[in-house]
Amino acid sequence: MINWVIAFFYFLEELGLLRIETMVTINLPMLLIFRGLYSITYYLNYNKRFGSDPENRLSLFTKKETSYFFLKQIIIILFGTIHLTFTLFISFYSLMMTGRYITSFAETIKNRLLKTLGKLITFFAPLLGIVWYALVGSDLYSIAAIGVSTIAFLHYGSKISLLSLKEILEKYNKRRIEKIPKIIQYILLIFLIAFPTTVIIGTGLYKPQEKQTFMVPMRDGVRLATDIYFAPGSFGTPRPVILVRTPYGKSGWAYDLYSSLYLIQDYHLVIQDLRGTHDSEGGEDYLLFINSYKDGVDTIYWILNQSWSNGKIASAGVSALCINQYYYAGMGPSGLLAQQLWFGTPELFDHAIFQGSYHKSSVETWIKSTSPSNWQYQVDTIFSKTIPKNEILYNSTSLSYPLGPRYSKVNVYGIHVGGWYDHFLQGTIDGFIGYDDNGTSRAQGHQKLVMGPWTHGSVYGGQQGELIYPENSNGFNLLLDWDMEVFDAAFFGTPADWTGGRVAYYLMGDVDVNSNKWNYWRYAYDWPLDYVDDKWYFTFDGGLSNNSAGAENKSFSFLFDPRNPVPNLGGQNQPFDLAGPMDQSSIESRSDVLIFETPVLTEDIETVGRIWGNLFVTSNCTDTDFTIKLTDVYPDGRSMLITDGSLTVRYRYNYTSEVFMSGNQTDIYELLIDCWSTAYVFGAGHRIRVAISSSNYPRYAINPNTGAPLAREYLDADIANNTLFVGPGYNSCIILPRLVNMSSTHKFY
Repeated sequence: MINWVIAFFYFLEELGLLRIETMVTINLPMLLIFRGLYSITYYLNYNKRFGSDPENRLSLFTKKETSYFFLKQIIIILFGTIHLTFTLFISFYSLMMTGRYITSFAETIKNRLLKTLGKLITFFAPLLGIVWYALVGSDLYSIAAIGVSTIAFLHYGSKISLLSLKEILEKYNKRRIEKIPKIIQYILLIFLIAFPTTVIIGTGLYKPQEKQTFMVPMRDGVRLATDIYFAPGSFGTPRPVILVRTPYGKSGWAYDLYSSLYLIQDYHLVIQDLRGTHDSEGGEDYLLFINSYKDGVDTIYWILNQSWSNGKIASAGVSALCINQYYYAGMGPSGLLAQQLWFGTPELFDHAIFQGSYHKSSVETWIKSTSPSNWQYQVDTIFSKTIPKNEILYNSTSLSYPLGPRYSKVNVYGIHVGGWYDHFLQGTIDGFIGYDDNGTSRAQGHQKLVMGPWTHGSVYGGQQGELIYPENSNGFNLLLDWDMEVFDAAFFGTPADWTGGRVAYYLMGDVDVNSNKWNYWRYAYDWPLDYVDDKWYFTFDGGLSNNSAGAENKSFSFLFDPRNPVPNLGGQNQPFDLAGPMDQSSIESRSDVLIFETPVLTEDIETVGRIWGNLFVTSNCTDTDFTIKLTDVYPDGRSMLITDGSLTVRYRYNYTSEVFMSGNQTDIYELLIDCWSTAYVFGAGHRIRVAISSSNYPRYAINPNTGAPLAREYLDADIANNTLFVGPGYNSCIILPRLVNMSSTHKFY
C-alpha cells in the first residue's frame, strides 16, 4: 500500500502539482491571512450590522452550524494549501469579500473612512493580484486563478454580501446543515478534512526532495560534487545521515535506489560523485579508489559539521559504491556508525584485479566505461606501477595491509551482501570475516552476512545465467529487514539479533527437481562454519575420487595456444559479460581441456565453503596459466558451472614478487588455485566434473607464455606444452569443504 501512496505523490510531483516548500512558505500563510480577514469581517458584518436591528435579530447559524462554519474555513484552507492556483483563487476572492464586508459594516456605523477603505480593498484586490504575479513571475494558471476569483466575486460574492441576515436565511435555507442526513454529514466531513490533509502530509513525507548541491573540499583542495536530500517533512532539522559515494553519477540510479530506501525512513541522504568522475574534480591523473580512504573521511567530517546532521552517519552502496566504503571505514572516522555493503570487496587487488590471474574484462571494460577520459592511464598505471603488487595501490585499497586503512580501525555495524555467482563473492565473505573478527570491539559480533544464488546485484533471484531458481531465491525483503535492523541498532540502540542466525546463505542444487534438500535458505551464527576438507583426487583414468588418488601415476598434457584461448562461458563475471551458471559442455570437448569426473552419484554430496584446486604441473615455458572449473553434470548432460579459478604461475607464491618456472619439463611445481566459495548440493543421479586448462578468455587475460607483462595482447607468444600429474605420487585434487557439527551452528526455518 505504501508503494502506491509514494507512486501517487511522485506522479503529482512530476506533473508539478506538489511543492512542499511552496505549500508551507507561501500557500498556507496567504490563506491564513486572507481567510482570517474574511472570517473576522464576516462576523462583524452580520453580528454587529444586523444584530442591532430588531427585525433581523436572528441567529445566522445554529450552534452546530457555527461549529461547521469554522470547520468550513479549515477545510477551505487545507484544500487551498495543496496548490498555488487554489491558494490564489481563495485568497483574492476572500480579500474582495473582506473589502465588501468592511464597506457594509462601515455604512451601519456611518464611518466614511472605513467605508472608503473597504471600497479600495475591493477594487484594488485584483490589481494587487496582477502586481503579485508580475513580481513573483508565476505561471499562467496563477493569473487565471486571480481572474476567476474576480468573476466569482462579481457574479456571487458581491450580491450575497448586500443581503440582510433574514434574506440570507430565507434565500439560502436549503444550505442549513440539518437538511442533510447525519451519515452523509459525517462522510462529507471526513472526506473534506481527510483528503486535503492526506495530500499535504503525503507531499511532505513522500514527494521527491529538492536537492542542494555543494562542492565539498578535500584535504588536497580537490572539490567533490555532493547532493543533499533532506528527510521529507524534516525541513533540514538534524537527522541521521546516509552517505552514498558513486562513480556512476550522483543523479542517476544511485539517487533512484537510495532515495526510495532511506528518505522514507526519516534519514537525510548525501550522494557524492567520486573523485574524477562526473561533476567532481580530480584531474587527468587520478586513479579510481586510490583516494577513497581520504575522501570518504573528509566527507564524513564535513557532514558532521553541518547543522542538519545529528552526528550519526551510515554509508550505503552496491558494487563500486560498496568498495570505496571499506577504505574509509578502515580509517575509523568518528560518526560513522553503520554500513550497508552490497556486492563489493575490501581487497581491490586480490579480488577485483587479480583472482590468481588478471581479470582482464572486469578491469578494462569497467574502467573504460567509468573513466573514459583517462582509462588508458589507469590501466597503464596498474601494470607499470602496481604489478607486482606494491604500496601505490595496496596501502589505500586493502584492509589487510599494515599501513593505511585496516580492519583493526573498523568501528561500524554492518550488513554484507553477495552472491555465489558474483565476481566479488569472496570479497563479501572476507569483508564480513574481517569486520567481525578483527574490527574494534564495537564492530566485532555486530555484522550480518547474506549470500544468495545471485549474479552481480541480482537480489530478486529467479533466472541466473541459464538456470531459474525458485521464488524463494528473491532475497530483497530479507535484505531490507536486516538492513533496517542494523541501522536501527546503530542509530537508536534498538535491540538486534547478533547471536542467532545472523548469516543467511542459500544452499543451491538442481533447479529441475523440487527437493527440500537444496534451493532454500539456511541461517547460521557465523562464517566460516565448522568443516573438514574432502580431497577429490584426479585419477589416471579421468575419474574423480574422494577415496584415493588411484592405483597409478599418470601425466596429462595439452597444448595451450594463446592465439586460440578457451572462451569464457559465464561464471563469476561482471554484468556486461556472460554471467552465472552456464552449460560448459560445448567447450569441454576441446583438446586443450582436461576432464575429470565422478561416476553417477548414488547419494547427495554437499559442499559449503572455500574451494581450492591443488595441482602438480610442469611446462616448457617459464610462465603460463592453469585454470580449473567445477561443474554439476545434470542427467541430461548439461555441465553447469558452479565456480572456477585461475593462477598465473609466476605469482604462485604471492602477488608481490615474480618467480618464473625453469621451462624444463622435468621440474614439477605445486599450485594451489583459489576457486573462492560456494554452497552447493550435487544430487544423486548427477556427476561432479572438474575441467583443467590454461585459459578462460576474456574473464582472464591471455598469458603469452613468455614472461611478458599481462597488460596487452601480444603478437609474440609461445605455445605452451602444459602437463598435469595425477596419481598417488602427486595427489592432484580439488578440495571441497564439508560441514560438520551442523546442529550447533545452524538455525533452520
